Amino acid sequence: MLGFTLLEVMIALLVITLGIGAVINTTSESGWKSSLLKQKTIASWVAQNQIAEYRARRTWNNTSTRSGQVEMANAVWIWQMKVSATDDPSLRRIDVDVLLKGEDGIKASLTGFIAKL
Repeated sequence: MLGFTLLEVMIALLVITLGIGAVINTTSESGWKSSLLKQKTIASWVAQNQIAEYRARRTWNNTSTRSGQVEMANAVWIWQMKVSATDDPSLRRIDVDVLLKGEDGIKASLTGFIAKL
């Protein structure tokens, strides 16, 4: 017998529909995660740049807090830096948090150290 019953056709359509739905869901989720990963990567670059600039200035403070904004990858990023003392008097800890302007939540957080030479 070569014909299909109505029940077989309906089950086949249900399976195809579920498969297509899963593909659409996976594709949209992948795009969202890719965008989030891009933001986190750029935010970590902003944090690394701020630590590198602080080290290059060879500024030596006991403690300080700084903040600012920078444009990178066609977006404005807000950074907040906290320099704090450590147990070693010739070493300072630098914590940088980076946010995307207009959005809540920290996109990257990075810690570095600077030594008094």
